[in-house]
Amino acid sequence: MSLVYITHHNENIFDLEREPEKPQNLFANPDDTAKKAAKFSKGLRDRLNMEYKKHSMQVLDDGVRLLSDAKKSHHRTMGCAHVPLDPPCAFLRKNQGVKWRRENMHVCPKGESMPPLPEMGKKMKKADMVPNFVLRNIKCARNTVRCPPPPRYVDTPGGTRQNLLNSGMVPQFVCRKDFGQVPVYIKKTKKLMNKLHVDCCKEQARLMEICGGVKPSDSLAAITQPIRTDSTPTEMPGMRIMDQAERDEILVGLRAHLNEMTKSYQSMSLLIDSENKRQRKRKLESDLRQVEQDILMLETTPIIYVSLY
Repeated sequence: MSLVYITHHNENIFDLEREPEKPQNLFANPDDTAKKAAKFSKGLRDRLNMEYKKHSMQVLDDGVRLLSDAKKSHHRTMGCAHVPLDPPCAFLRKNQGVKWRRENMHVCPKGESMPPLPEMGKKMKKADMVPNFVLRNIKCARNTVRCPPPPRYVDTPGGTRQNLLNSGMVPQFVCRKDFGQVPVYIKKTKKLMNKLHVDCCKEQARLMEICGGVKPSDSLAAITQPIRTDSTPTEMPGMRIMDQAERDEILVGLRAHLNEMTKSYQSMSLLIDSENKRQRKRKLESDLRQVEQDILMLETTPIIYVSLY
């Protein structure tokens, strides 16, 4: 076992890169030379005193090695150069190894004087700025008004209690100002529906003017009347009117496609237990709905414009 005697970690690698000091003329100023000599001798004296007071190791009679503050000794950090070996007969037995003990030379520094203890029977008065939360909570609890229990009624011989409010036995909303009146949100909804209806009528009248040749003055009155097929449709720039043969051909294709999709939808498995089956079912349903809407539009719309581009 080895002990490290390093107590001051004041090494610094940045000291190695210092520039060499320029030689000074020692005889330029005698006073400065004397001050520097005194400073150097004092530093050397302090360093020697510190080395003189460093720890040393002493072997006591009972074999215990004692670390104490003594004079400078040789080999105090690395040990002897050649350690003598014990003979084979003097092998190490239990509790006979090297024992170390450090001499306790520590002296506690004298601190500041402690304040005197309070006398018996007297309580120290705390500062007024510190709030007493316990006392404040007690006062609040005393002044708090107890919440009254909700009204209840008993409906069984065993004493089962139910809340009286929201039970229908007490009229609650009779005294309100808006009791028996139409709610505000219904009025707003009706006003919005009327506005949408007027806008829809105007849009239908405009479309009938364009497609059916209806006059602007009779547009609102012609909404409920069927479209006249004998009137000549208005020509649209860049558009053409779909003829009856093309319409019939598209209807035949859509009906055939509808039959195939219906057959595929009906041939699906009854148990739909996977995500792929659910997606396929939703896809078929949306496609069937779209094809039915297209067939309905072709059958009911008399004039259909097709782009020329």
